[in-house]
Amino acid sequence: MELVIKELRKSYSGKTVLDALNLTFRGGDVIGLLGKNGSGKTTFLNCLIDLIAPDSGEFYFKGEELTGDRLPLKRVLGIVSDVIPPVPEFTGADYLRFMGLIHKLDDATFQKRSTDLTNFFFDEPGVLKKKISQYSTGMIKKISFCAAILHIPSVVILDEPFAGLDPIAVRQLISFLQTYRRADRIILVASHDLSYLEEIATRILVLDETQIKFDGKLADFTEQGTKVISEALFEILVPKTKQTTFDWL
Repeated sequence: MELVIKELRKSYSGKTVLDALNLTFRGGDVIGLLGKNGSGKTTFLNCLIDLIAPDSGEFYFKGEELTGDRLPLKRVLGIVSDVIPPVPEFTGADYLRFMGLIHKLDDATFQKRSTDLTNFFFDEPGVLKKKISQYSTGMIKKISFCAAILHIPSVVILDEPFAGLDPIAVRQLISFLQTYRRADRIILVASHDLSYLEEIATRILVLDETQIKFDGKLADFTEQGTKVISEALFEILVPKTKQTTFDWL
């Protein structure tokens, strides 16, 4: 399985954000997307999921070009992103049921999956009966993830999935993603939480100044473990002139 992006470009008010990106994601990939604030990571993800229109570019999924509404990809897509929040007027249970209906899950399948997911991620009694507007940031993140996984998507896109989660929830999410990875699934994670990414990513992308500055295996990025992931990222993104020794201290 492959998801291919060719010559992707996006600009805002004459400022180029993404310039001729060419990428291929394959089944089994767990991709960590890294970059500074404002580097275009969220723009890239939003173009990929058709939330915003790129200026130009082509998308291919399983060898077929995606055009128009890109339904062949959207049917097998699971997304967690702050720009697509769950419906605040729904209870947690209502929102999961709503997503189950969208993906046409039969009652038995929906009940099994929603029960297993919520039992794994939630400890709070009665939380699913509360309106999402009453949820904490971490609870919103967890219900969003449960809803995104209900239909067992083969392409999972997570934008800052660890933000707002407590340490226990982070461990649960990492454990789930490690289990979820398979040869027929692609997982793309944009995050500033580098230590967490290091536990799940098999491949690293670094986006900076409209371009992909690194695309390769995690082991190559960290030079076979001789560097931690944050150190490797720092050396790519920070000019030598800014890597001062602060000898005056």
